[in-house]
Amino acid sequence: MRAPVSCDDLERVELNAANDARGQRAVADLLQSWARRAVPGDSVSRGRLLVAASEHAAFAGDASRALRLARQALATGDVVAPDTRCYVVSALLVCGHLREAVVLADEVLDSRGDDVDVYLHLGEEFSWHRQAEEASRIYTLGMFRCAGDDDATEQLLGAWRRGRAPRTLDLRERLAAAVPAQGGGLD
Repeated sequence: MRAPVSCDDLERVELNAANDARGQRAVADLLQSWARRAVPGDSVSRGRLLVAASEHAAFAGDASRALRLARQALATGDVVAPDTRCYVVSALLVCGHLREAVVLADEVLDSRGDDVDVYLHLGEEFSWHRQAEEASRIYTLGMFRCAGDDDATEQLLGAWRRGRAPRTLDLRERLAAAVPAQGGGLD
């Protein structure tokens, strides 16, 4: 029987994972095995372990496993902040199931009302997966639903602005495009 798992144990394993697919897969395997065999004294829920395993499977490039693990996390009934269903949405996006991800995201948003963390999490997920219109819709909905909370509104507005910015910016290309318009050139 293994020793109980603490938050520190989980953090240590995740931070020390190799960044290649093999290392990420190994961490996903370990976390999944911990979740399968919960022991008295575990301070990390099975759901949290499965969510972490799902994220590492996604980093390893195993989208279907990531989705399977996220769904298993949801089935445990454990709450993983901000909402366990957010991680299923993430895994659906990794798998390319946009329509299903949008439907589940709407379900989460409808049930969580003015929980700014849910809007931020889902908006960032859609933005990360280059679904800027969906991310913008989520942030805007959050700004309306959290309108009485200045801090929440500011967080959502900031995330919305960041999501609208280009991911990469090559200043040389922009400068080269601007200079010939002014009659000069670059050497």
